[in-house]
Amino acid sequence: MRKGKAIVFFLLILLIFSSPGFAASKNNKIVVSMENKNYTVTEVPVLIDGQAIDIGIPNFIHKDYTFVPIRFVEQYGAKVSWDQKTKTATIFQNNKEIKMTINSRNVYVNGQKKVVDKALTPKLVTFPSKKDTRTMVPFRLVAEILGYEVGWDDANRVPFINTKGIKTPEESSNVMEITNISVSKGSTNIPKITINGTDKFKYSTALLEDPHRLVIDIDDAKLNIKDNILFENGVGVLKVNSDPVSSLKISQFSQSPDVVRIVVNLTEKVDFDIISGENGKSLNISFVNKVGKIKKENINGKEALVIYNTCSKPKINYMNLKNPERIVIDILDSLLETGTYLEYDYDIGFIEKIRISQFEPDNNYKSNDRIVRVVLDVKNGVSDSNVKIDTYDNRIVITPETSIWEIIDYSLKGTDRIISINTNEKIEYNVDYNSQEKFMTINLPSGSLDLEEGYIAINDGLIKDIRIVKERNVSKIIIKFMRNIEYSILSNNIDNKISLKITRDSNAKPSDRVIAIDPGHGGKDPGTIQNGVNEKDINLAVSHKLNEGLRNKGYTTIMTREDDTFVELKERANIANRNGADLFISIHSNSNSNSSISGVQVLYHSKDKTNVTKEETYKLANIIKEEIIKGTGAEDKGLVPREQTVVIRDTNMPAVLIELGFLSNPKEAELLKDESYQYLLVESIINGIERYFETY
Repeated sequence: MRKGKAIVFFLLILLIFSSPGFAASKNNKIVVSMENKNYTVTEVPVLIDGQAIDIGIPNFIHKDYTFVPIRFVEQYGAKVSWDQKTKTATIFQNNKEIKMTINSRNVYVNGQKKVVDKALTPKLVTFPSKKDTRTMVPFRLVAEILGYEVGWDDANRVPFINTKGIKTPEESSNVMEITNISVSKGSTNIPKITINGTDKFKYSTALLEDPHRLVIDIDDAKLNIKDNILFENGVGVLKVNSDPVSSLKISQFSQSPDVVRIVVNLTEKVDFDIISGENGKSLNISFVNKVGKIKKENINGKEALVIYNTCSKPKINYMNLKNPERIVIDILDSLLETGTYLEYDYDIGFIEKIRISQFEPDNNYKSNDRIVRVVLDVKNGVSDSNVKIDTYDNRIVITPETSIWEIIDYSLKGTDRIISINTNEKIEYNVDYNSQEKFMTINLPSGSLDLEEGYIAINDGLIKDIRIVKERNVSKIIIKFMRNIEYSILSNNIDNKISLKITRDSNAKPSDRVIAIDPGHGGKDPGTIQNGVNEKDINLAVSHKLNEGLRNKGYTTIMTREDDTFVELKERANIANRNGADLFISIHSNSNSNSSISGVQVLYHSKDKTNVTKEETYKLANIIKEEIIKGTGAEDKGLVPREQTVVIRDTNMPAVLIELGFLSNPKEAELLKDESYQYLLVESIINGIERYFETY
């Protein structure tokens, strides 16, 4: 409907402009006298309901405002009275009374004072050519007070009104006001536009070309901007001059219905995003790069991660973070096109997983920044990881730089560790193992590796780390062990892939084994409290007895807590990892809403970990459970697989969490408090550990 009206109106303008009288008056310069001064002004036609105003007195533009004879309203049903003494004109129409006094900024609408700009005051104007003096008033001011639809044809520089656009008080009360439009910048120079209003926004947008511009139409809205934007003939201009925005144009596009139009003039084709403020009374417009599909591709003979986006060269921030090792790439002024989080199990060089999300700005950024964060999870043990980032053709290409992981392959096969070294040609090598110092040296000819230096921390309970060093004409791979090992060479004497199988020393003494004991809960975390018993106390008492029993058998032990203190779950796993533990035993007590339930459960991690297969963990859990059931006669509540239990998930060795019994069962609670029963539990757990070591 609006489009149809616009076409009809445009045709009317063409017809009027084609008439000789109209064309002659369009841009005439005339002299007028106001306040005892002469001014040269531009005569301008004014259209009302598609017809030019013609009451014998010219309309003109003075100081960017269009002035018309006050009595023009009489042609459209209004009445005008004049008080010569006070030089006050009064307009009556549709239950409105408007009082305007010559050269006064005070305009009264139904008795309510409205203060207008000095340039908008009514004026007594003398037209020397006509030898006539008339009261002239600002065209837009009067028309808007009367509720007329007001517009401006910028191409032909013609103001117009539509008297059929008068609103009832009920209709007017539903109209919001646009009170402010501002431009800011985030962490880059790309402008961000904020539009503030008095109510929730209803709007539509169009992204246009030739020239590039974004048009935002806000429905049921009126302009009421009092500062920061200069309006000329009803059009406000806000210069920006920061790519991709050159300027904004703001106008009251129509008054029936009320529509505010904001045109954002652009320097190039861009994508945009609009979000509402918290209360819906503001719009925030960002010009964004949209991040789309992510693929693993072969680029120039190397595997790379390719991120497709809509901007040719988005700004990128790059960070290497530790604990755990990862690379973070922030793509600024960007929006994730699909959802808010994506994850890819791409194995590219030292990268084992890619996570992409719409990142909530932290203290490193401004609150209005739009950021897509790409996290490259680095394989365990890799340090000093770096990637090469290229941006071109609406793609971001991320290529891992040559790392030690491209030289050395590390894998687990049961309890065996397989280490393979990739050389750039067939070479002769030798292997030397120092059992006293627990390290192995593999000597290679200089230049046989594509990397001169490198380091991997393994810490799998057997291998501590692997290092590549260059000494004169020899490249050395040095493998440090946490305890004595046995090894066999799987490759030929001259080969381009040197492979070794490494296993635990079959003659290892108990003192070579490190067992981490984790008394669950503690300090501010009591665990379950049932039948007057705190779980943390039972866990600690049994753990101390287990520690004593294992040490008596010659094992090396560490405890994650030795008294009633609180230790974070992640730190418990870290303690075991730092000390190169062979096993991790977490001691807990159970609870259930059904007080008749009793028995022993053992929890284990149900997936492969970096250095441990799920089969190893399952067998440890099953053996310990079997020994406890056999040693105590407790009811078998089975094995419980878990994926997200931190202490058994984040440890680098076989780990189990033992639920000794149910404190919610009164009889079992009494048993768990009994020291003799605690010793039975400990003896059974130790039997399980030793049985596991005999097999593995």
